Amino acid sequence: MDEDLNKAQKSVILSPEGPILVVAGAGTGKTNTLVNKLASLVQNGFDPSSLLLLTFTRRAAKEMLNRATKKLDSRMMSVQGGTFHSFCHQFLRKYSLAVSLNSNFTILDEDDATSLVGMARDQVVSKQSKVRFPKKETLAEIFSMGFNLQISLEKVLQKEYPMFLGITKEIQEIKSKFVELKLKHNSLDFDDLLDFTRKILMEEESIRERVGTQYKYILVDEYQDTNRIQAHIACLLASKHQNIIVVGDDAQCIYGFRGANVNNMLDFPKIFPNTKTIHLTENYRSGQPILDLANAILNQSKENYKKNLISYRKNFHEKPKHIKLESADEEAEWIAEKILEMYENNIPLSEIAVLFRAGYISNLLEVKLGVKQIPFRKYGGKRFLDLAHVKDLIAYLRIIDNPKDILSWNRVLLLEKNIGKKYAHVLYKNLENHNFVWEEISQSSGFYLGIPDGAKSSFQNLVQLIQSQSYNFEKSKVIVENVLSYYFPILEQEYDDFDKRKQDLESLKILTNSSPNLSEYLANLTLDPTEKKDTSQIDSIEDEYLTLSTIHSAKGLEWKYVYVMQVVEGSLPNARVRTIQELEEERRLFYVAITRAKHGLFLTSPVFSDKNRLTTISRFLTDLPNLDNLVENLIPDTTAKHIEEPKASVENDRFQDIQRYFLN
Repeated sequence: MDEDLNKAQKSVILSPEGPILVVAGAGTGKTNTLVNKLASLVQNGFDPSSLLLLTFTRRAAKEMLNRATKKLDSRMMSVQGGTFHSFCHQFLRKYSLAVSLNSNFTILDEDDATSLVGMARDQVVSKQSKVRFPKKETLAEIFSMGFNLQISLEKVLQKEYPMFLGITKEIQEIKSKFVELKLKHNSLDFDDLLDFTRKILMEEESIRERVGTQYKYILVDEYQDTNRIQAHIACLLASKHQNIIVVGDDAQCIYGFRGANVNNMLDFPKIFPNTKTIHLTENYRSGQPILDLANAILNQSKENYKKNLISYRKNFHEKPKHIKLESADEEAEWIAEKILEMYENNIPLSEIAVLFRAGYISNLLEVKLGVKQIPFRKYGGKRFLDLAHVKDLIAYLRIIDNPKDILSWNRVLLLEKNIGKKYAHVLYKNLENHNFVWEEISQSSGFYLGIPDGAKSSFQNLVQLIQSQSYNFEKSKVIVENVLSYYFPILEQEYDDFDKRKQDLESLKILTNSSPNLSEYLANLTLDPTEKKDTSQIDSIEDEYLTLSTIHSAKGLEWKYVYVMQVVEGSLPNARVRTIQELEEERRLFYVAITRAKHGLFLTSPVFSDKNRLTTISRFLTDLPNLDNLVENLIPDTTAKHIEEPKASVENDRFQDIQRYFLN
């Protein structure tokens, strides 16, 4: 056992057999505690192969077992470690006959499962259907969400896809066909692995006892992220001997949308009444001022294990900063400018992260970073300019700017309902032959020769849009608004999540304020900082990239400096919150964001009002009784930086220096 473990960690490791709940606050060394617990169990006589470690990624299990091996010896590699799905897979290979499955079943990955849903959809939905049905990808998501949340199909539709409630019966039929197809072809998707494993453990006592004898101690990491099925499986495995330790932080339960249930932690002592609960509260990551804010946020919650994180880091005394700004555009500019300033003060970009509630929130920031040539990597959703619907809009704008752009023509022509690859090729060649002169095209008798009426009509509407916008060339805002009016009906037909994608595109209208000329607007929009690395200024590969991340994707990570964007109502908490449980998950999400920071934390709140949206500072801040003691309110300098003009004599001196260097 490591000598530098604190009292609570040692209590976990030295605890006798029986159920243990470890409530591990953010940054309190839970992984180190689990590694030491594994080694201690083997040292105290447990056969390593009788230990089962369940994690959420194979990488996490592998890392823990490698660390345990270094701590003890190679025996630790015999510990059975992996994800819930990998355990269930091995379990079902052995006991599949108990649920009438052949042991050589195929495991469907997400793409395979979606394809099979598509086959089921085709069997139910006729091509002549007058009703719009969700795409196969959306259906697969609906079915999986229902399973992981353990709610009915109708409730999933009410919650996430109300536009499809009118065809609930047909969607249920597609689901039934999907299940039939899987059984017929002896195939299981990821959800089935969990479902059938639980079914066997519930219904087959002899198998449950056999597995309980095989695995004498169950260890579960990140227990707050388990859904009801996973938690049920873990508890069933330990039902005979009750040797189970679950480690997690109820305050970091942020995956409710995929079934994670905070009650799995809160109710664990109800399932095993003799549970020993141990709190890890000594934080090894952040300065105390950051933890003070995190503790205050958490204290507002009605449903959590009360904990007070303490830091013994002596040098980190900076209070979190709160910055109120007047628009989302101003927020993005301020953050980009501040990060550039930090980099110029020799803080590596790799030590800085910008976090946000949803991927679209960073749209404006990504463009600002591009203009300032600050390289970044984005996690949790695609980069803004890589999104398909953003690429679509840019393609329209590029054609207006440059009618000879073949790639953009090909993209927008294929968006038209009546134009396929064949006619897209023919129409572009005809455009080329007429030098993209609209007057020639309209007067040409042979331009549409061989083109069907439907394709001709669609193309004429498209040309009318492009031709009409060429007169607004200096007014990018007008052009973007007109193109969006044309594109939105196409977007709605193309994507089931139309509203979310529409919100992305609204960001592009804001950017026209700083670039009224279309050519300039497109140039600024499409700058790619990853292609403009200056290796003379950036020495280390690790220092090359700033991190942009959704808060969900940032969980478990840490940076020296963290910016949290849009700490406003509608973002944190999200506008779609309807219940107390959902609100509490949003609070936990904010807590996770705060506790990623080691030294410096910046919270930005763009407070503004326009015809579409009114924002106010997040209740997670304004509800705190002692907010002014917890954060330092900064007044942002949003004026453009003015470089002081050098005096004439200095200019002359510099000119002479340059001349001497190059000419002598």
